[in-house]
Amino acid sequence: MNKGYVKVYILDLPYHLDRLYDYYLPDSIEEPVCPGSFVTVPFGGANRRYHALVAAVSDTCEYDKVKPVLAVAPDRISLSEELLGLCLFMKEQTLCTVGDAVHAIVPAAAFSKLIESYTTAPIESDGAKKLGTKALYVYDFIKTNGNVTLEKLKSEFGDTVTESLTQLRQKELVIRDVEIKETTNNKYTKSYSLAISKDEALTILAGEIPEKKLRSQKQAAVLDILLQNGELDEDTLMSLSTASKAVLKGLTDKGYILLTLKEEYRDPYKTRSTKDRGENILSDEQRREFEKIAELYHSKKPQAALLYGVTGSGKTRVIKSLIDEVIADGKSVIMLLPEISLTPQTLDIFLSYYKDRVAVIHSSLSQGERFDAWKRIRAGEADIIIGTRSAVFAPVKNLGMIVLDEEQEHTYKSDQDPKYHAKDIARWRCNHHNALMLLASATPSLESYHKAMTGKYTLAKLSSRYGEAELPQVNIIDMRLEAQSGSADPLSTPLLYKLCETVKKDEQSILFINRRGYNNFASCKACGEVIKCPNCSVSLRHHTYGRAGGYLVCHYCGYRTDVPKICPECSSEHIGFSGYGTQRIEEELEVLIPGAKTLRMDTDTTAAKFSYEKLLGDFRQKNANILLGTQMVTKGHDFPDVTLVGVLLADAALYLDDFRASERAFAMITQVIGRAGRAKKRGVALIQTCNPDSETIRLACAQDFEGFYEREIKLRKLLVFPPFCDIVLLTVSGTYEPELFTAAKILRDSLENISKTEFPDVKYIAFGPFEAPIYKVNGRFRMRMVIKCKLTKSARALFARLLTDFGSKATKKISLGIDFNPSSL
Repeated sequence: MNKGYVKVYILDLPYHLDRLYDYYLPDSIEEPVCPGSFVTVPFGGANRRYHALVAAVSDTCEYDKVKPVLAVAPDRISLSEELLGLCLFMKEQTLCTVGDAVHAIVPAAAFSKLIESYTTAPIESDGAKKLGTKALYVYDFIKTNGNVTLEKLKSEFGDTVTESLTQLRQKELVIRDVEIKETTNNKYTKSYSLAISKDEALTILAGEIPEKKLRSQKQAAVLDILLQNGELDEDTLMSLSTASKAVLKGLTDKGYILLTLKEEYRDPYKTRSTKDRGENILSDEQRREFEKIAELYHSKKPQAALLYGVTGSGKTRVIKSLIDEVIADGKSVIMLLPEISLTPQTLDIFLSYYKDRVAVIHSSLSQGERFDAWKRIRAGEADIIIGTRSAVFAPVKNLGMIVLDEEQEHTYKSDQDPKYHAKDIARWRCNHHNALMLLASATPSLESYHKAMTGKYTLAKLSSRYGEAELPQVNIIDMRLEAQSGSADPLSTPLLYKLCETVKKDEQSILFINRRGYNNFASCKACGEVIKCPNCSVSLRHHTYGRAGGYLVCHYCGYRTDVPKICPECSSEHIGFSGYGTQRIEEELEVLIPGAKTLRMDTDTTAAKFSYEKLLGDFRQKNANILLGTQMVTKGHDFPDVTLVGVLLADAALYLDDFRASERAFAMITQVIGRAGRAKKRGVALIQTCNPDSETIRLACAQDFEGFYEREIKLRKLLVFPPFCDIVLLTVSGTYEPELFTAAKILRDSLENISKTEFPDVKYIAFGPFEAPIYKVNGRFRMRMVIKCKLTKSARALFARLLTDFGSKATKKISLGIDFNPSSL
C-alpha cells in the first residue's frame, strides 16, 4: 500500500520542462518525506534517474498512473520552508529553473551520488528461456556475479545494455536497486572510551576472569589509560599506550572499548591568528548613526538602511557595533563582500572579535570546505557568516541582519543562471525574518541612493574620516602634456617622482590600472591587422608572465597562442604591440625604481588558493613598497602606511558603451583615492588622464558623491534609465549565423505577438535585435534586444512565456537568455 504522493521539481531540466511532476511513495521508502526533501525519481521514456525537490506531499493524486520515488536523500541536506520558498521566488524573479536555484543554495558536495545496481530475482521464472542472445548474456553475468552496478554492466556490454536491463525488469528476472553514496569524504576524529564499567575493567586487568583474559601488555595499557583518563582521541591514546591500531580494533571487537567518530569540519580559518583590536570605540557621529540604524533593527519589522560615508569614515566600526546588537539578541548575521580580495582583512577584524562564531563562504574554498561551513551554519554552530555573493544563501535559522558592504559593486549580480542579485535575495530573506538589510558604501549605486532620497531606505551618513585621518590631496595629471613633451611612458614624470620620494620615506604606494597583461593588443605595422581570438570577436592581449617572449591570450574564452612571427593577413614580419597593462607597469617600475619592491595583484597572480591573503599580508607587513593591481586594490583595504595612490588611464572606463560607465568610473576613482592617508600621515593621490576636463573625474577627485548623484540622476531621468525603469536584456546565441539571424527575427515577432494577445497591459520600449557589443564569444555569435519597462508581475509572466515558447522550439545550436537589470549592457 502506498504511503502517499509527492509533487516535485526535477533538477537539471530545461526551463520549458520545469514544472511540478507527480510521483508515489512506495512501501520501500521508509525515510520521512516532506516539502524541502530531495528524492531520486525516474523521468522520461528511458526512466533516467534525476534528483528532485519535493514541493508538496499529498494523500491523493489526480493521475491514475504515476511512477515511484526511488530513493530519499539524507534529511541533513533538505531545505527549510524558507529556502524552499526562496527557490520558487528565484524562479519567478530571474526566470531560472528550480534546479538552478537549488544549485545556487545548496553546495554541490551535499548531493549524493546514486549507484544503480542489479541482482537476479530470488525466484527464477520461465522468462529467461524467451530472452534474446544479448539479454541472456547480461542475465547470466548478473546471476554469476551477484550484485552488479550499472557502471560495471556498461563497461562489459556498452551503453546499449540499458535496453537489455529494461527487458529483464519487465520479465521480473532482475531487481534494480539505487544506493545513495556521499560525493565528498567527511572528515572524522576518532576517540575511544570504556565500553564496560570501571569495576569490570579493574577485574579484567587483574586477570580474575579467565575467559576475558587480555592477550598482551599493550591491551592492558590501553584499558588502564582509559580507566584513568576517560575518553581520549586515537592519536593521544596510541602515544600514551604505544599500542597500534590493530590493538585498539581487537579491544573494540571484544566490546571492552568504544570507538566514537566525531565529524571534523574542514575550516582553513580555524587556526588563523589575529591580533587583539581592543575596544570598538565609536565617534560621536558614528554613535549617532549607529543608534539610528539600531532603532530600525529593534522595530522587529523588515527594514532597509543605507550607510553612506566618505572613504575612511569608519563604516566597519558601525557595522561591528550593529552585529554586536544583533547577536546579543540571539540572532544571526550575514555579511557580504563583493570580492575575495576583501575577505582577509574583514576576516581578521571579525575573527579577532568573534573567534569560532564566524563561518566563511567563498569560491576559493574547496567543495568539502564550503560544505562543512554550510553544515556548521545549518547546525547553528556559527551565527556570523562572512563571504562573497553566494553567502547570501547561508542556511541560518534565525536571521537578524544582512550587510552588503560596497553595495554598488557589479559582482553582487550573477551573470550565470540563476541571474540573481544578492540585494534581491537579501531583501526577500529579511522580509521573511523581519530582519534588517544594511547597505554600506562610500559610493552607493544610484538606485540605492535614490531609494534613500525618496524614503524607501533610511539614510545614515558619515561625512568625516575617523580619528585624525584626513582626505588625501588630489592632483590631476594631464597626459596630453606628457605626450607633447615627447614622452610616451605610461608613468608620468610627477607620478614617478612622487613614487621615488615615497620609497625614500619608507612609506607605501598603491598604483591602479584596470588592465591586466603586458600590452593591450598586438598588430601588424604594415597592414594594421590586429591579432584576434579565433573564438571571440576581441583582440588577444599580450602577456609575458611564465613564458619567454610572452604569449597572446583571450580574456573571454582563455584561448592562448604564441606571438606570431609574421602577420597572418599580409605575411609581414613587423608585429608590434600597443597599450599597456599591469605586467608592463611592473617591468617599468623595476627599471625606473630599482630599489623598490613591487607586488602585482591581478587575476594572473591570484589564481592560487589564498594568494589574495599572501599578497595583502606581505604588503601589510611592509615586505613591498608598491602594490600594483586592477580593481581588486581599489576598495575596502586599510593600509596605514599608504600615503600615495596613483591612477593610470583614469578615463578609460568613461568610454564604455554602457549607461553605468560614468557611475563606475566615479566609484573606482573615488574608492582608490580613499586608500591613501588613512592614518595620521596625510595622503596624496595623482590621477593620470587624457581628459582632465571630465566632470566625472573632477567630482571623483573632490570626493563629491552628492554632486555626482545630482548630475547623473537628472540625466537618467531624462533618458529613462534605471532607477526610472527596468532593463530586460534578451540574448539569442548560436554557432551558425544565418540561423541566428532567423531566430532573432522570430524572437522579435514572438515578443510583439505575445504582448498584444496575452499581456496588453505590459508597456515597454524595445530596441533591436542587433549584434552584441562583443558579437562572438567562445564560438557562439550573439544578437540582442534591449527592453525598457517596469518589471511588474505581469511583465515577468510575459518574459517567462517568451522563454518557455522559445525553449520548446530551440535546438542545441540556438539558445535564448533573459537577464533582468543586467550589471552591464
